[in-house]
Amino acid sequence: MVPKRRAADKRWVEVVGWIGCLTLAGSLTYTFIKALSDGGQEIDPLFFALQTVASFFFLLYSLRLKNRIFVAANCVALLNAVGTMVVALLH
Repeated sequence: MVPKRRAADKRWVEVVGWIGCLTLAGSLTYTFIKALSDGGQEIDPLFFALQTVASFFFLLYSLRLKNRIFVAANCVALLNAVGTMVVALLH
């Protein structure tokens, strides 16, 4: 059973979660934009295929937990993984 958090503790945990979410989103978006600009020759399609599968299952897990931070991060991760994989496969 998860212990109850004080409001001050909960706020700090949310801030850390959003920082992680924004960092992940930024790095994955950077990879996607770099793939678009470079043409995708250096992208391993298997890596992004597996990232897509992992992001999909993490998104399902996040939705089940009803955690908006995880849902946001995993939506961005899934969209970037799919987009980067498509770019790699088209080139």
